[in-house]
Order: sequence, then C-alpha cells, then structure tokens
Amino acid sequence: MDADTARAKLLTQHSRIRGHLDRCKLLAHQLLAGGPVGLKLDVALAELRTDFIEHNATETSLVGPLLHGSPDWGAVLIDRMLEEHVAEHSAFWERMSGTVLEVAARIDDLVEELESHMAAEERTFLSPGVLRDDVIASHKRA
Repeated sequence: MDADTARAKLLTQHSRIRGHLDRCKLLAHQLLAGGPVGLKLDVALAELRTDFIEHNATETSLVGPLLHGSPDWGAVLIDRMLEEHVAEHSAFWERMSGTVLEVAARIDDLVEELESHMAAEERTFLSPGVLRDDVIASHKRA
C-alpha cells in the first residue's frame, strides 16, 4: 500500500475512533446522571475497543514497512511510534477496561488522552509532510 492510501486509511480510523469517543462520553455522562443506558454504553465501549485494537494493528503493519529503509529518519519515526504505542496504548487499554460504571467514571480522562494521542500522531508520522511517498523516497536515497 502506498503512503497516501495508508495515511488516508489511518486517518479514517482516527475519525471513527473519535466518533466512538463522542458516543461513549455522552452515554457515560447519561449513565452517571442515573440514565438507563448501561447496555448502550457497554456496546459502544466494545465498538471503541474493537476499533482501537484494529487501528493499532493497522498502524503498525502499514507505517513500519513504509518507513523501513530510511536509515536514520525512518528508524527514528518507527522507534517513536513503537515507544508511544507500548506505553500509551497500555494506559488507554487500562482506562477502557473494567465495568461500565468504572469506565464511565474515567471517560473524560480517556477521551482527552486518546484525542491528544491521535492529534500527536497526526502532527508527526501521519502528517502529509512525513507519510508521503515522495518524502519517504527522498529519505531512502539520502
């Protein structure tokens, strides 16, 4: 897969995850206010978890191979991506785990941190100035 297609796919996944976060946050606030939405929130959280896992797998399988072969530049980006993913994704998963009520109680922190994480990815290795075939090719020649 070329870089533009990979970037578009990953950004589409980010958009879908943001939609899940919005829905989960709304339902969590309703649940905490006493609304009978526990089952709806449970389903929404399951969808968020599924898309989160899929996105992480897709990101690792697409970005690493695209940047491989760029001696210094690609290695730095791959190392940063892996370092972020190991630590942050573990923390995100922990915030997404537990009973519906437990997750609802920490939903604001989860949303804020995951939004920040995706924005940072979009500024760094998912940036059109980085994850683009001509940019990657120029670093492979360097």
